[in-house]
Amino acid sequence: MRKSKELLLIRYVSFIILIFEIFVKEKNSGISSVIFILLFIINNNLRIFFFKNYRANLISITLEIIISYLACLNFGGNILFYLVGVTIDVISLNRKNIRYVFLPIIYLVSIYIKFNGSIEEGFLNLGIIIIFSMLLNYISRLNNTKKEAQRLYDKLRISEENLIEANNKLEEYLSSIEELTIVKERNRISREIHDSVGHALSTAMIQLSAMEVLASKGDNTLKNMIINLRSFINDSFKDVKRAVKELKSDEYDNYRGIVRIQDLCKNFEKMSGIKVDTIVCKGSWTLSTKQSTHLYRIAQEVLSNSLRHGKGKKIRVIMNFTENDFVISFKDNGVGTDIIKESGFGLKNIRERAEEIEGIVDISSEIGNGFFVKVVVPREREI
Repeated sequence: MRKSKELLLIRYVSFIILIFEIFVKEKNSGISSVIFILLFIINNNLRIFFFKNYRANLISITLEIIISYLACLNFGGNILFYLVGVTIDVISLNRKNIRYVFLPIIYLVSIYIKFNGSIEEGFLNLGIIIIFSMLLNYISRLNNTKKEAQRLYDKLRISEENLIEANNKLEEYLSSIEELTIVKERNRISREIHDSVGHALSTAMIQLSAMEVLASKGDNTLKNMIINLRSFINDSFKDVKRAVKELKSDEYDNYRGIVRIQDLCKNFEKMSGIKVDTIVCKGSWTLSTKQSTHLYRIAQEVLSNSLRHGKGKKIRVIMNFTENDFVISFKDNGVGTDIIKESGFGLKNIRERAEEIEGIVDISSEIGNGFFVKVVVPREREI
């Protein structure tokens, strides 16, 4: 507040008036008066622009009140112009205990009466400084209200941005899950058609071949009917194979490693009773067979450790593709620990498997805050 242009103007105008009264009106031309004015102005500016420490401000204010009283006795001038700067600073500190201590002292100093003055002049000074401090207090409250409103606005703006970002991520995750589900379902349907209809047609072809052999010994009409039926079934079988091929998505191979880890998490949830939330964000590239295998084993190890050591009830698994990396993270709500020992086989195995696919492992935990494992695997570049 004290750095506002209006209050700085009031402060410096009071300096000018004070200099005029001391050097022109009172005709002080001694070196001591010049040194005092310089030190007085420097002390004010140090409080405004340099003193950030609360204690340094208090020392500066205390010295200025004492020196102002003594200077008014020795160099003259209106005591009000000595006290303008220090009053602004006392109000600006926004500390009630400071105001309760220093404002009464300032009021007492302001009522000082010069030897040739009068009681009316003293009480006039007191009234002016009280009104001035009340105005400053009002301005301070307005300034604090403005700061609080700005703080709330910034907080709401940040919350809105975080909400928008979270919503975008949620939509992306939902889109990935939906696409992955569709790919899995198409692959399942194509497999069912191949296994059921294809098998039935194959069996019919075998039976017709047998019937054709028997018919060759007898009626040619029956033989021709069997040959035509066999040709029809053979064409149908080709149509089924073509439909299965078209139905099976090529993208399924891209997600094969992710699907395996998803299925692992589902089976682990059924067997252990621990809730496993899986979030997948699709990517534009594919994990290699080696990467998929190692990540699958790492997931097994992490889930097993959460069951045996974590004693939690929930695990969140997030899989995300970036342009150059695949990131998988595991976070449980177990008991946690402050000491992570990687000398055991489990964590050591996780780190070794990650290193074999040039991955980076981040493991952290706190007591009461569960266990966190993140593995970052770089994209394999085609040679």
